Amino acid sequence: MAADEIECHVCGALNPKGTERCHSCGARLSELLAELTEEEAHARRHQPDEFELRWVAISFGLFLVMGALALGLLPLLIPPYDPQGFAGIVITIVLWFVGAAAINYLSPGKKFLEPPVGGLLAAIPTMAYLSSIADVYQLSLGAYILGALMATMMALMGAFVGNLIKNEDTPKPKPKKKSARRPKAA
Repeated sequence: MAADEIECHVCGALNPKGTERCHSCGARLSELLAELTEEEAHARRHQPDEFELRWVAISFGLFLVMGALALGLLPLLIPPYDPQGFAGIVITIVLWFVGAAAINYLSPGKKFLEPPVGGLLAAIPTMAYLSSIADVYQLSLGAYILGALMATMMALMGAFVGNLIKNEDTPKPKPKKKSARRPKAA
């Protein structure tokens, strides 16, 4: 890339330096050149950072461990507890929400996409396990697919809630006051 060209952050097209918008996709390029003001940085506080596969793997592992504890181990310790059918899906949805909130709260930066991707990957074996242990409350395949999608959606919502909790203490910058112009007396 030449020093007199700017790479578009959306489509990757090269544009002449000083161009306001990308010639290929129309994205604003002026934001790449200027440093963000305090107000702009505050407005972008809920936008995700770079996607990292490491956090997908961490999310996947956390969701599998939480599912194994709540759906596999807990019924062995508490005999009346039976996570079959719809109850098991609801438990999974709640676990994915709480787990994604914890991941985004503890992770550096903002991780909105990693927990849902990890949740979707972990929901496949989890729903297969729930289907395999069901003897009384057997659900259809569509119900388990819907449960996996709902758990993934709740992981996305949990990630956003975790970010809100993390950024709760970030004060909003005070807007700069514009100087008031007085009309000239005639």
